[in-house]
Amino acid sequence: MKLYKYLSADAATAFLTEPTLRLSQNNSQNDPFEVLPTGIDINKIKDVSQETIKICGREFNSHRDINPYLDLYGYVSLSKNKESMPMWGNYATNSKGILVEFEVDEEDPFSIFDIDKTNDIEAYLSDNVIYNRERSYSKNITTLSDDEVNNFSKHYFFSKHESWKHEEEYRFALPFTNCNKVITLGNSDETKNKLSSLGYKGDLREKINDLSNVFFLAGFCENDLSRWNSVWRNYEAYQVMFLIKVNPSKISKIYLGVNSDVKKMKEAIIEGTKLASGNRGRFYNSYENFRNVYKCKLDSNLFELKYEKLT
Repeated sequence: MKLYKYLSADAATAFLTEPTLRLSQNNSQNDPFEVLPTGIDINKIKDVSQETIKICGREFNSHRDINPYLDLYGYVSLSKNKESMPMWGNYATNSKGILVEFEVDEEDPFSIFDIDKTNDIEAYLSDNVIYNRERSYSKNITTLSDDEVNNFSKHYFFSKHESWKHEEEYRFALPFTNCNKVITLGNSDETKNKLSSLGYKGDLREKINDLSNVFFLAGFCENDLSRWNSVWRNYEAYQVMFLIKVNPSKISKIYLGVNSDVKKMKEAIIEGTKLASGNRGRFYNSYENFRNVYKCKLDSNLFELKYEKLT
């Protein structure tokens, strides 16, 4: 299936140079109701007599820990809608950014990412977002079995109010420990000391740093994982953004926005081709110039976009 990602101008140049997508926390979404259980559902969980539940090898106190468990997850949001003018305006900085087209394997959707899965396979979830008027989980909660918790989590991972339905969102949900890049947005001593204490060896002056090894090692140390979780949940205070590498072979086309800086985007594509391995020559080579790259144009008569091949 084809899925799409609208990116701002700044995110676009970073993506074209090195394909990564943000793994977003619950509280970084533009919808304040994201993955927020209702009071009704919290009370349902409190009424269940089981004291602890075990998920992905970790034990959680039931009603007290359901929100922290949900907070362990991050989200990558794509769309099935290629021609949404509201999303070009909201997510692609007034059409100054780009639209990336992905060819996603329906049998293995997570192959879109370049990650080593560090959790049980059941922890990796992807599906169409369902748009509702009601927030609450409709089923009774009689036990806190793995199946019950998974169904409860899926309801909140993939539910949004119907006012968002124009986005036609397809969402990936996975534990944040699968992220393998981080952007350090600030260079404060607090950020530097905190990340250094967690085993981070990178130079904070670099724009993008690799955390794959750190999270792999942290998986064996509960204290370090707990501290990384603190950084994850308080990303604004630590001025960091968590990213996941994209499998370049899953990128099929690139569309430059109507108001995009074509020269700047071309330079980023060329730089990305120089650095790439899996997609070398896919979008640019010195013989055929640009391939599978299009510039969006406004139709002269209709509320429609036209796509002009970039040369």
